[in-house]
Amino acid sequence: MNVPDDPLPRYRRREDVPRDLRPAAELNERGYRELGPPRANLAVDGEDVVLYSTSEARRHRDGMWASRTAGKDAGGRGPDVVKALADGTLPPPGRALSGTCRVCGRDGLGLIDGECPSCRRERREAALRGAAGSWIARLFEEDFVVLDTETTGLGRRDEIIEIGVIDPGGHTVLETLVWPHAGRVPDAARRVHGLGIESLEGAPSWPEVLPELQAVVAGRRVLAWNAPFDERMARQSSRLWRVTHGLPTFECAMRAYALARGVTTGRRKLAAAAAEEGLLEGAQRHRSSDDARLTLAVLRSLAATVDDA
Repeated sequence: MNVPDDPLPRYRRREDVPRDLRPAAELNERGYRELGPPRANLAVDGEDVVLYSTSEARRHRDGMWASRTAGKDAGGRGPDVVKALADGTLPPPGRALSGTCRVCGRDGLGLIDGECPSCRRERREAALRGAAGSWIARLFEEDFVVLDTETTGLGRRDEIIEIGVIDPGGHTVLETLVWPHAGRVPDAARRVHGLGIESLEGAPSWPEVLPELQAVVAGRRVLAWNAPFDERMARQSSRLWRVTHGLPTFECAMRAYALARGVTTGRRKLAAAAAEEGLLEGAQRHRSSDDARLTLAVLRSLAATVDDA
């Protein structure tokens, strides 16, 4: 069997290149330094320009905001980048000492490199706030979508029954009900979002919705408020219907917001965050496109604060 010298796809026209693929110079200008392997070539004025995946470069740069399942193996094991950042200064056993903290000047136990636990914690929290601020500052310089779902429940066999996707301007790029594989909606879920099985009659199934979803998110950052949950539900829906998933990793707006606001657990309910930002009066609607727009509004409010800081 003959193996070609260059196995990468080669495009002759820029309009034929998938949106996700970009030249190194363009990605470098947008702040991406680690690009991953080449993905294709583009013929420009008789020469080939190497193209790289924007999604892969983004994972290198913004991985700490991806869902906690990103990078884990089939058994669910793998690094949690936020936890690694928070714990990165912990020493090997035996290095904690007593004495005077070189930062605050107080005497205490557990000094590491002359720094007390309280000062280490403050430094780690400041690093997390700074990382979150950088994330939000870059966000509105790039193309992204905000996604939200409503589901049959919270468990390991639950699935998506509504999905809404909006662009940075708040315009809907995808909004649809989804017929569940199970053919039912539990009462507990219905009480949250008001969607019963009768509301879903005639709705497309997940295998019909997924290709359109894949098309609207291609080459874009995908944000969700609680990204681990929405990404898990999308994967579960694909698994239940036995279709190829093919969606990029979701980035967690909740973690970025919470850490930027000094909530070091990285968790904050959307309704609470919206209320804190003065964006929500009354109850949250719990419909996908409305919640996606509320997420976008919270992020814009956060971005304005970061810009003013």
